[in-house]
Amino acid sequence: MAALQQHVASIKNAYYTQDSRSLLAAFRLDPTIFSALRADLNKDPRRDLSTWVLNQIPVSAAPTDSDRFQTLVSDFLSYIRDHAPLQYASPTSEPPYPTDWERAYDAWALVYSRASTFFSLPDTTWFIPTLRFFASSLVTLAMAVDQRTDAVQKRKTTDAAGRLSKAAGMAGNDRSQALGSETKRAAVLMLANLSFKAYFKLNNTRLCETVLGSVENALKVNRTYARNSGINDESGEQCYSKADRVTYRYYLGRLRLFQHNIRARAILIPLVATYLILGRYPSPALLDAANLSPVYAGLTHYLKTGQAASALDELDQHMDWFRVRGLYLILREKLQISLWRNLARKCLLLSQGSSPATSAPPTMRLDVLLAAARVAWRDDSLQLEDVEAIVASMIDQGFIKGYVLHSKGVLVLQKGPHMGFPPIWSVFDAR
Repeated sequence: MAALQQHVASIKNAYYTQDSRSLLAAFRLDPTIFSALRADLNKDPRRDLSTWVLNQIPVSAAPTDSDRFQTLVSDFLSYIRDHAPLQYASPTSEPPYPTDWERAYDAWALVYSRASTFFSLPDTTWFIPTLRFFASSLVTLAMAVDQRTDAVQKRKTTDAAGRLSKAAGMAGNDRSQALGSETKRAAVLMLANLSFKAYFKLNNTRLCETVLGSVENALKVNRTYARNSGINDESGEQCYSKADRVTYRYYLGRLRLFQHNIRARAILIPLVATYLILGRYPSPALLDAANLSPVYAGLTHYLKTGQAASALDELDQHMDWFRVRGLYLILREKLQISLWRNLARKCLLLSQGSSPATSAPPTMRLDVLLAAARVAWRDDSLQLEDVEAIVASMIDQGFIKGYVLHSKGVLVLQKGPHMGFPPIWSVFDAR
């Protein structure tokens, strides 16, 4: 009994102090501790664990003054005593007696239910890491049972998905006016992701919409609280781990793809716009595949070759399309520098022609750039002073590496593979 009493004492201490890390460690057993606990529990297999645990963890001293935690502990111990070899036996060894997988799942589902019920109490945010363990184990065991029993209906996975969806709803509907990390909303992405895992296993994405609603409820409250408190959290996702956020986006993308709702997850549209600003250009095949050639193909071509007026005409031609997506103004502003930079680079390459290699730095006459700029911008009013000022600005911002030799009207460029024109994206990265 020493091992059992000692372990329950550690659970009690973690519970009384609300030490989430210690409590998680106490429930997530390693094989050695499991074997010792199971041996002690089977010394008196008919013991009423509910009464025994109540004596070990008195309700009167509990921080939440509730017997729900004691019920969780007693059912957890019952699972170890009666069913745990399914989960804790060595994967390479056979249980010493026939195992009832479905009864094992039902017992663990009861443990998870106790954990979820405890989590529904006020001020239990600290319990989320342990709830994650119970919930994740529920899905894993459900899938294992359905696979081993060759259940066509996948009843256990269906049951797990429903339980997790319900818990996600509880977490998502927490309207507490506090930081998301201090409310039950902090658990919504974790529970939603596990629900998605089960629903996708069932090939039943229709029920995912209910879970998405729970998540959106939580994010909306998070955003409202952040805005009212002067906190910068436009997405409402600041309180969630990167792992949970990425997993949620993964499942959301798969869901929209299955629903043929590509527009709802059309990240390629702003992504292409961002890449154009960074000097990265999409291939025609990519634009064709995404049906984006009508709006991006011409713009990309003119931008790469420095044909400024044509590029801006192309942008204006699709002004309404870009405006609806919040891209028109930023593209019109940010592409100006790229158009000048690309035009200057093209002039340099053309002026170099087939000249023999030399150790001298590359140079370009500014009057050559002026002549090209008047054509590219369709602006005959441009003067040499305008071009020199623009080149000086690009040098100052790092888009051109070199200097202007004013007395000779020449741009002297840095030697090297880029000939004074570093990739645009590298300039932004260096800022």
